[in-house]
Amino acid sequence: MSASIEPPASRARPRLLEPATWSGAWAVVVALTTGVVFSLAYPGPDQGWLAWVGMVPLWALLLTRQRFREFALVSFAWSLGFFGGLLHWFAAFHPLTWLGMSHLESLLVVGLAWTVLSGFLGLSAAVALTLVGLGFRRLPPGTDLRGARVAALVFAGWSALEVFQTVNPFGLTLGQVASTQYRFLPLLQGVRWVGSFPLGALIVAFNAALAHAWVTRRPRTVLAVAAVALTWVLAAAIAPGPDPGAALRVSVVQGNVSQTEKWSPGNEWRLLERYERLTREASPSDLVVWPESALPVVLLQTPAMLDRLADLARERRTALVTGTFIVEPPLAGGRPRIYNGTVGVGPDGRVLGWDAKKHLVPFGEYLPGRDTLPSWWSGFFARMNMLGQDLTPGDRPRLYALRGAAVGSNVCFDSLFPDVMRRTAAAGAELLVLVTNDGWYGRSAALRQHLAQGVLRAVETGRPFIQAANTGASALVGASGRIEAEAPWAVEVALSGTVRTGGGTTPYVRWGDAPAIVMMLLAAVLAFFKPGRRHA
Repeated sequence: MSASIEPPASRARPRLLEPATWSGAWAVVVALTTGVVFSLAYPGPDQGWLAWVGMVPLWALLLTRQRFREFALVSFAWSLGFFGGLLHWFAAFHPLTWLGMSHLESLLVVGLAWTVLSGFLGLSAAVALTLVGLGFRRLPPGTDLRGARVAALVFAGWSALEVFQTVNPFGLTLGQVASTQYRFLPLLQGVRWVGSFPLGALIVAFNAALAHAWVTRRPRTVLAVAAVALTWVLAAAIAPGPDPGAALRVSVVQGNVSQTEKWSPGNEWRLLERYERLTREASPSDLVVWPESALPVVLLQTPAMLDRLADLARERRTALVTGTFIVEPPLAGGRPRIYNGTVGVGPDGRVLGWDAKKHLVPFGEYLPGRDTLPSWWSGFFARMNMLGQDLTPGDRPRLYALRGAAVGSNVCFDSLFPDVMRRTAAAGAELLVLVTNDGWYGRSAALRQHLAQGVLRAVETGRPFIQAANTGASALVGASGRIEAEAPWAVEVALSGTVRTGGGTTPYVRWGDAPAIVMMLLAAVLAFFKPGRRHA
């Protein structure tokens, strides 16, 4: 069965406007360029409108291909262009001289990391797109519902891709399409019901509907998908939102510490003095948050520093949460367990407890296959792991009790994974705190991409989200996803404001991604099995 869809001969158009005529190298160039352009929709360039139209040429190509090889080439070209463009900020890692590398070694490592991650994510996307393209060939031709079937199949395929990139250990969710809309709050509100995957898939399905209209000159599917998007917005506006809780005064301290300064031995006390000064400059607050590894020590085993934090908390009559390392005794004679986590200190100077990062970064915080692969494997990556051993992930959320509110903390890339923050909210957290050290990325798009994920997490859980970053982006985000305040990049500052804790439980916190998976499966069923009426 041919996948090619030809327009009526009486309405023939120039070949340049006919995707069916784009073949060979030209089709690959179009796909690659389209992928790069689509990456501009994401935070950083912030051209969110492109998300609604930027994939149209890709879907037009896939709708008019006939052979597996064509599907695969077009899909991989688009995926490589997209992820290569999205992750261009890898260049900001260079130079890694603070890790003891030469400039040449740093270039090689950064280039390899950028290429490998873009290739891996691109491969997973290419497989999904190829399968959807092959699925187009299986759809019944010439039916009234063919456009709807195309949109449903794309919805299912893209949902499956984003779910896969979330649950696999090497996944990265910065490519979530929903994050392109982090400034368009009315559209975001629906994610508190079903999560972010259906919103992203709906946007991609709209692109496919436009492509179908372009190829067939039948716009009905575009109108139908647009109606679904409008219904999404209206339903979210009518449905009750999160219950506002208590008002809390919060401050985020952004220390603006370079990687060289942070990890140079002997700077710990100098850094502590900087954070103490900025905390004293902050407005009176119920909670003050310092970034990830603000003090690059094992705080709970450094009594002199812990005492200074306790004195500061009592002096300012505030709770303090800071990023630090935690070390626990080994199990069964093994190595000590090291966590990248947070420690909380109450207004009375008492230690409230500690929490740890749940989703560790492979090759940065742990080495996959360290104990099973050859020794050269661990030797090659040893210089990228400052601690010389794998970190241990946190096993569960540990909340901090704060003047009638429960505060849940997470670390760095934890905010990229919806279920991590969902479990923190489900454990009873009324305020979500993220400590991160995004100084690795310079002034690149990675800062906005990371913050946009926190915006999604706030809406999904109905909780305000506080991000404390080393150099930026430090921000206060309300439960509706509105960025209430944001610190300027690379400035020593204490950012203060008032947030209202989240009350109640959103449907997403209660059900997680189960509704999204059900929607994905229903879309696949509708694409293939719902009978359509043939034209005469």
